Amino acid sequence: MMWLVRNIKIVCLTFAILFTCTPAKASSVEYQLTIVQQEVNITGKPVYGMTINGAIPGPTLHFKEGDIARIHVHNKMSVETSIHWHGLLVPNHMDGVPYVTYPPIRPGTTFTYEFPIRQNGTYWYHSHTSLQEQSGVYGAIVIEPRQNSPKPDRDYVVLLSDWTDEDPHEVIRTLKRGSEWYALEKGSSQSILGAARLGMLGDYFKRELQRMPAMDIADVAYDRFLANGEPESTLHAEPNEIIRLRIIDGSATTYFHLEFAGGPMTIVAADGLDVEPLKENRFLIGVAETYDVLVRVPASGAYEFRATAHDGSGYASAWIGSGEHHRAQDVPRPNLYHTMGDISLKQIFSLTPAGTMGMSDREIEAGKFDQPGMMGMGSMDMGSMSSMESMDHGADPSKVKMGSMDHTSSAGTGGTSHDASMPMEHHTSPAQGMEHGGHSMPISPQTSRIGKHYGTDFRLLAADVSASKNLAVDGMDPSRPWPPYAKLRATRPTAFSKDKPVREIRLTLDGDMQRYVWFLNNKPLSESDSIRIREGEVARFIMINRTMMHHPMHLHGHFFRVINGQGDYAPLKHTVNVAPMSTTVIEFDANESGDWFFHCHLLYHMESGMARVVNYEGFTLDPQLAAVRPNLYKDSWYYWGQANALSNMTEGFLMLSNTRNILTAGWEAGWREVDDTEWEGIFTYDRYINRFFTILAGADLLGEGDDLDDTRGVFGFRYLLPLNLESRVWIDTDGGARFNLGKSLELTPRLALLGEAQYDTHDKWEGSAGVSYLVHKRLSFVVQWNSDYGLGGGLRILF
Repeated sequence: MMWLVRNIKIVCLTFAILFTCTPAKASSVEYQLTIVQQEVNITGKPVYGMTINGAIPGPTLHFKEGDIARIHVHNKMSVETSIHWHGLLVPNHMDGVPYVTYPPIRPGTTFTYEFPIRQNGTYWYHSHTSLQEQSGVYGAIVIEPRQNSPKPDRDYVVLLSDWTDEDPHEVIRTLKRGSEWYALEKGSSQSILGAARLGMLGDYFKRELQRMPAMDIADVAYDRFLANGEPESTLHAEPNEIIRLRIIDGSATTYFHLEFAGGPMTIVAADGLDVEPLKENRFLIGVAETYDVLVRVPASGAYEFRATAHDGSGYASAWIGSGEHHRAQDVPRPNLYHTMGDISLKQIFSLTPAGTMGMSDREIEAGKFDQPGMMGMGSMDMGSMSSMESMDHGADPSKVKMGSMDHTSSAGTGGTSHDASMPMEHHTSPAQGMEHGGHSMPISPQTSRIGKHYGTDFRLLAADVSASKNLAVDGMDPSRPWPPYAKLRATRPTAFSKDKPVREIRLTLDGDMQRYVWFLNNKPLSESDSIRIREGEVARFIMINRTMMHHPMHLHGHFFRVINGQGDYAPLKHTVNVAPMSTTVIEFDANESGDWFFHCHLLYHMESGMARVVNYEGFTLDPQLAAVRPNLYKDSWYYWGQANALSNMTEGFLMLSNTRNILTAGWEAGWREVDDTEWEGIFTYDRYINRFFTILAGADLLGEGDDLDDTRGVFGFRYLLPLNLESRVWIDTDGGARFNLGKSLELTPRLALLGEAQYDTHDKWEGSAGVSYLVHKRLSFVVQWNSDYGLGGGLRILF
């Protein structure tokens, strides 16, 4: 009997051990996401947008590390759609990029995404189809760690975004035609009188001599900036609580300066992954990045967490706590006249920016990627600059006690004791005013969140950047810091084995703001080859930004090391800002076979060509996907036109264009008397080479009244001269030639001087001079003198 009992015990113990050692079955977490087109009202004006489960943004998806995600996406729209899981490590065919990893989700159909949750942290999801992200197809993702970890008193998502009532396709068409209307709408215009007002006339004409357009740091004028779908919201919190804010920049194009009125923010995670706690009073978050920060709620009152648009055109707020409102400090608007500084033409157009603006070729070849400052201005240590005594609000939240527990911060660092009894100071200040046109304009919760508040303001310099006296140099002034990359440090080593082979890939980031085309290595996606890498190697991307805009570069399916001077502890990210005229180096373990998208996450830049496919050698594309892959490389066409209807003449053009091909039909007709009309029609095909040079061929038709007198073939080129003088030279089939020179000088954002001179070997000299006044996006008043037809006036219409 004892033998039997002993054996029963052994069997039971064996089963107990087996049961204990068997891994728990992964939980399956399901979501239903329904995307529809419907009327939405964000600004008080009903317009059509796209919603997920009836809302903008879509629902926050919650998972735990180790779960199996099963997400059913129902497309109830009349157009295709998709969902990409931004920052999540998923199987290649689940990544959600149409024509790269799968065909799009057709209207009226459902696609089920299923993948294991391999990580924890803060992420987000959005459509990767056309411009749908701008229309509302995005939402947040929160993943809890597998192991229980110290938790703050409260945990909130703050999903930032930008909103325009305008159709996004009309937005990109406006950008493509080179319109300055958005700059005027948000007060970012530049003009001669505006530069003189700031004492920066020399900077203005230096830029003109360098053939650069008027600079801006954001492309679009937005109607609202949103936090969790609202310009202003409230997050409940009790005094002295520690709050974790999971901040996601889910905007289409807007970077935000982040600040909490109740004290400094402690960054504990970047792009979902833990970093050593880092205290910041104000920092810049790039489009598509995420940061987790800890803040401590002061003893009384409601304190503003403010996200200010990088261009200063508005902000969104979340109020934390209850009681008297304490506002965050205003961020000075950028001094765009100073943007060019002392940058030389050599720096702008050389392959690698030189000096303090980036790494030299020798440094790149020597592999000096891991030294502070080697990323140019984008990696500047703003430590001493961003301390800002007037903004030092007290204790570091990572060093205070969460709830009733005494533990380390959620970043996972050890050995630090947290003391809830630490005193905490805070400074409050009244809302500051901004100067506009010499008049003090106090900031109010309503007007400060509206981007388009200059469009109907007809004061002389109301839309000029100089209309605000509260200006600072972007990235150089402590009040306008850039992302805190130089100080981000991983919590454990991220360096790769020295034995791994390294493949270096140089990528220049290029663009033309006037035509709004954006390139990698001077090619758009439509002309590009894949970036080829091999599994098992380290892929190192050396990204050289030769533009004056920030570009948030995102690699799908991977995390990469951002080489920032932290040695083996370089942070891992999925999106990195490449600052203007700087070099940024990233590297990653090529261990996720497939085709993966790599692109600028400014939506309209990506749509205009700044993207590539990263292809693993040996990866075989599914035949169904291979059949539709050519759709990825389609080069969309856009059209626009302009017509001057004057009392003495009419002139204008119609244009149809994609990235490099431009079809133009232009006309000029004038009259000295009613029955004495001369006219000319010019039809050209232009091939775009770069922003300075275009070759052309076409036909020149001349006539009087109803008669066609002559038709000539023409061949020539257009070239941009210093001072941004537009020139055109051609020879014709009659043995003649023509030279044109034109220029527009913006005296104020609305008032411009116009001039054109032309010499034709057949007809000799012709010239015109005038003035235009912009009334609306599509309408200007024009008074113009023409050497053939005299003085006249009328309207300019854009369409």
